[in-house]
Amino acid sequence: MVRFYFLKDGDFTIIKTARILETAEVQVSDSGEAIFTIPSFMTEPMTASLEFTKYFFDNKKAVLVDAREAEEFELGHIAGAINIPFDYYDEYMDTIDALKYDDIFIIYCSGGECSLSLDLADVFFGEKAFENVFVFEGGLPAWEDAGYPTE
Repeated sequence: MVRFYFLKDGDFTIIKTARILETAEVQVSDSGEAIFTIPSFMTEPMTASLEFTKYFFDNKKAVLVDAREAEEFELGHIAGAINIPFDYYDEYMDTIDALKYDDIFIIYCSGGECSLSLDLADVFFGEKAFENVFVFEGGLPAWEDAGYPTE
């Protein structure tokens, strides 16, 4: 398994960005409401914006997965999220195996230079063959800054 470590050098961010090239599409309903759609066939995990994540959170259409350590999760996380720490994901195989393959998964961590969500997304999409895997790169800090629900 490949693990990315973020360096203080700006070029590394380009590598991370290149790994997840697309994001979900937004459509607007007749009433002006944003409607997010996901592709029918994904070839790799995709990025999820704050708006995309909030839309699926509000509509209870996604499983939010916190990839941080259990101790960090206990200090605060997106309301309703489950914790599967990337560094110990093999200890959470019963939890992972109980998930539905066609659910939508939005995986997050501490945002910024944290790569845990991307690493866990690779496990979900590649090793476990989940179909709809997204990475919320803003992570918990972006969610909290927006004033959205946490526990």
